[in-house]
Amino acid sequence: MAIVNGNVIGNLSGKLGNLSARTVDGRTVLAARPSSFNASQDPAVLEVRKKFSVTAKFASAVLALTSLISIWKKVNNVAGSVFNEIFQSNFAYSSSEKPTEQNILTPEGFPLQITTAAVDADKITASLPALNTASVFGVDEVNLSANAVVCYYDPLNEADEPFKNISLSKEVAAYNFAQSYDLDIDLNATQKNTAAKYQHNILYVCVVTKTAEGKVVQNSSTFTKLS
Repeated sequence: MAIVNGNVIGNLSGKLGNLSARTVDGRTVLAARPSSFNASQDPAVLEVRKKFSVTAKFASAVLALTSLISIWKKVNNVAGSVFNEIFQSNFAYSSSEKPTEQNILTPEGFPLQITTAAVDADKITASLPALNTASVFGVDEVNLSANAVVCYYDPLNEADEPFKNISLSKEVAAYNFAQSYDLDIDLNATQKNTAAKYQHNILYVCVVTKTAEGKVVQNSSTFTKLS
């Protein structure tokens, strides 16, 4: 390692041939880069690496559901990365091949006892029960956000990815918490194309209550269905 004092060559960072450069406290530090790096091929290490990849993709799908972000921020008073909190909460549930029925969209919440749910070629549907039997809702909780992730797996063509996640959401204004509700969310053209490539799926659904101003108040647990 070499240290260049002063600013003769300016502040450097990045790769310089077989050297890497970074600037620390106004000084440029040059260090030799390793000539090669051999990632471990141990089966146990490879399994963990695959599980990391699966969980990262699932966490990204959850993070795409913006109504859930403030919920995850409340977990352990998260001050840093919401992605990391979602990842850490899901890693134990993922397999090395794909997400499982145990993966979650939200941390703990009121139970969501969906009676029927389906993933069709062009939409998802779910029959939500009257939610006032599962929790107490304040007068300020007037809107509902329904959120879902569908994990498609077992591709028809082996050249396609082993699994693919899509994220879906729907905002329902002036929601009646004392009545059941038939939820349906249409897939867009890209999502329909994804759905057509796979033989099976896992549906994850949760709901979030909101004020008229859009502030998230409380959330349900995650409902899952394998099909």
